[in-house]
Amino acid sequence: MVAHQLLANHTEDADHQDQHHEKNKNHKPLDTITIRGTEGMAVQFAQCCRPIPGDPILGFINKDKGLVIHTHDCPAIRKFKLDPDKWLDVDWDADNKKLFKVNLRIAVANQRGMLAKIATTIANANSNIDNVSAEDSDGSQYTNVNFTVQVHNRVHLAELIRNLRKIPEVVRINRVKGTYIEQKI
Repeated sequence: MVAHQLLANHTEDADHQDQHHEKNKNHKPLDTITIRGTEGMAVQFAQCCRPIPGDPILGFINKDKGLVIHTHDCPAIRKFKLDPDKWLDVDWDADNKKLFKVNLRIAVANQRGMLAKIATTIANANSNIDNVSAEDSDGSQYTNVNFTVQVHNRVHLAELIRNLRKIPEVVRINRVKGTYIEQKI
């Protein structure tokens, strides 16, 4: 991922030094920092929204956890979005090869073998199931099954969801943000 940070403290020095270079219109007040993985860096991906490559993201500065990466629409960060001192604009590194966890809620017909059908579809999409839980159906003909799956990026996730929708007994699929494990920012 690539983080962009405004150099507010640097502008006074730059203005003084750039008086001789005022004709240079290409000077940008942004410094680009490339962060690859987490080696030696205090960078974490938020558990509440579980960002994946392709998601628009923001990095929030937490004194205890370092830079915590959230999706731009994460419910956990709404109150901090208006405080620009707490966040950095960040972008994904184009060379990312890692797997990322994402939460899905799938509403399915309450029938024998449905979990096996869904698990097979997930495996055939080159994804892995990290966690699964089913909500009590209370005798209803439909039940919700919650999955945490591993994907490479949004394109991989979209392909997985398209394959899951081909199962006739699947009636709804939602990516879940902010309701599994809430994390302090």
